[in-house]
Amino acid sequence: MPIAEYYDTVTRPHRFVPARAWRLIGRRLYVEVFYRGLMDRGAILSFYTLLTAIPTLLAFYSIASLVLAQNRDKVRGITEDFINQNIPGMYAEEARKIIDSILGSTQQSVITLVISVAIALFSSSAYVRAFSRSANALYGRQEGRSLIRTWLVMWGLTIALVVGLVIIAAASFLQADFLTPVLNAISQPLHWEGFTSFVLDSLLPVWAYLRWPVIFGLSIVLIAVLFTIAPNVKYGRMRWLTTGSAFALVGITIVGLVVRRYVNNFLHIGMYGALGGLIGGFFGLVISNTILLFGLKLDAEMTRSRELAAGLASEDIIQVPPRSSVGADVNNEIDDQLREKARAVRRGYSAEPAGESGDSEDSGDSGDSLGPSSDTSTS
Repeated sequence: MPIAEYYDTVTRPHRFVPARAWRLIGRRLYVEVFYRGLMDRGAILSFYTLLTAIPTLLAFYSIASLVLAQNRDKVRGITEDFINQNIPGMYAEEARKIIDSILGSTQQSVITLVISVAIALFSSSAYVRAFSRSANALYGRQEGRSLIRTWLVMWGLTIALVVGLVIIAAASFLQADFLTPVLNAISQPLHWEGFTSFVLDSLLPVWAYLRWPVIFGLSIVLIAVLFTIAPNVKYGRMRWLTTGSAFALVGITIVGLVVRRYVNNFLHIGMYGALGGLIGGFFGLVISNTILLFGLKLDAEMTRSRELAAGLASEDIIQVPPRSSVGADVNNEIDDQLREKARAVRRGYSAEPAGESGDSEDSGDSGDSLGPSSDTSTS
């Protein structure tokens, strides 16, 4: 079904899911969580999150070192405030040592920045590709985009997400010590007298009230971009706020608050000490990624319910149009070739006389190779 026809037939007339469909949605979500291993997918994404975390943190510090090249103590001061607010006293010193080692590794700022950003983007693209595979599975879909197109799209999505995370991190740590050298670098060449003091005295106090709404808004945008581009589905327009994305953001926020409360108040009680903090943090990471996938599955099941309300036979397959089917056609052709080879092996064993041993090889298959045939055209 063309995208325009799908929008006119399903999306626009059935924008709100019928009340009678929520029982089916709940049942399918229950089956996905408890029978189809949704948390297993969340654990896989958590591995890629850890793979991304260290190089991304190093990239953040490299960027901060470049921006505050003459104010390295400002970076340490911001880090010290973060440690004091979020790390228990008995583990604060260890955290400071780790941060000092990271700061020391960014002395050669330009070289370190290039290397760390490249590693961070490569690692993050692995997370995005894993999320895309999980998203396609939750929609019951194959990846239809070609290999080259998929990699390019995932790299572009990775860059967008990393830039968004950098902006969110900057918004979280935005304060006078951080802004002063940046504003001075802007105002002095332009001879804007009083610009720095105006921003710090007038706008920064207002930012204290706008900080969290802006961070939540940026987070919604990042989740919307991820939910829209990662799966091989195309709704026809960008969906900036969905029930699934809102659920994912609220759920991840609650998990983050619970983990932070545990680290700040209960870590010293446990018998595992710092190891308990790592276990709790990783468990929170798995739950957060599972909630993210749960939100995407919620959107997918709501789409199925809209299609059922529109009279489409979507009991088995969600029929939202794909972004592309070229890659799926190639995969199907490869599956057909493998199936034919398996049948040839079976026929060889069936034709083998009783009592005769040894391997049987179909001579007609010796020149075949896996992959799309040479006369297959793709667009």
